[in-house]
Amino acid sequence: MPKPPAPDSRLNLKPADWLAWFDGSCKPNPGDCQIACILQGPDGQRITHTQAAGHGDSSDAEYQALILCLQLAQRHVAPSQSLRIHGDSQVVIDDVLARYGKTSALLAHYRERCLQLLSALANTQTACDLQWIPRHKNIEADQLMRAQS
Repeated sequence: MPKPPAPDSRLNLKPADWLAWFDGSCKPNPGDCQIACILQGPDGQRITHTQAAGHGDSSDAEYQALILCLQLAQRHVAPSQSLRIHGDSQVVIDDVLARYGKTSALLAHYRERCLQLLSALANTQTACDLQWIPRHKNIEADQLMRAQS
């Protein structure tokens, strides 16, 4: 199994070449999932993507949104560039980073996929970190996702 990325310190973070935001939700919970991702490149280029993501709960939706974000990053972030991914799901970010020394067995298949994608990015010398942000700072990804639901 690939190693998780180093925990973000939230202190002394260097500027990243690319920034990304992800969000996912379901209605009702559990219910139909909708996910969204925004990538912003060093030249201001913005790539957005939304899609339906089947049936699940809010953690399913958030994890699928992160996976979408990582897949888009693989296509658009050049080798040796850096990427900072922002999400408002503390559960998902803590689970990927294995904070507190444990992960969710129910979310293990999502975590494994995220770790594979992070490892693939690392193999291209792409530095990637995950950062939790409060929901009110994830407005663009949230609005993008809700506009499609």
